[in-house]
Amino acid sequence: MFKRLILAIYSHIIGHSIKGSTLSKGKSFKKHIYLGVMLSVMAMPSLTQAEATDQAKWVGDVPIMPELTIKQGLGFAFDNPEGRIVTIYLSGNAPHEDIVAYYDQALLPLGWKKKNNQEWHRRDESLTLLKTASAGTGLWKIMLRPE
Repeated sequence: MFKRLILAIYSHIIGHSIKGSTLSKGKSFKKHIYLGVMLSVMAMPSLTQAEATDQAKWVGDVPIMPELTIKQGLGFAFDNPEGRIVTIYLSGNAPHEDIVAYYDQALLPLGWKKKNNQEWHRRDESLTLLKTASAGTGLWKIMLRPE
């Protein structure tokens, strides 16, 4: 879809269809190059937005389930001599079993091993997933701390 839009804009600016056209040397060739560069630059903000969306699914090296939303201002993170401490609050109405299953699958490739139903460990760190009380919506707390 995005390619079609770029080609349509490009064709409109050039004033003819791209299909079957030949690029001649001189002004026409420079015009094509200039417009190609301009359209590429125009496309960059949408690529940056897509990358930002992907990055929003992670907090540090902790994956965030797509069905959950980070509650801004509730969590914190800091390092101490024993290791880092991170607390992330998430909200959403995904079923408890789905959330635990997501973290079972998402954490395994990152080197985490399941310790019990809602706790994983990796090297000298522990990650715990807890459901907390909230009116009307699920509120989850992820704690990352030294073991």
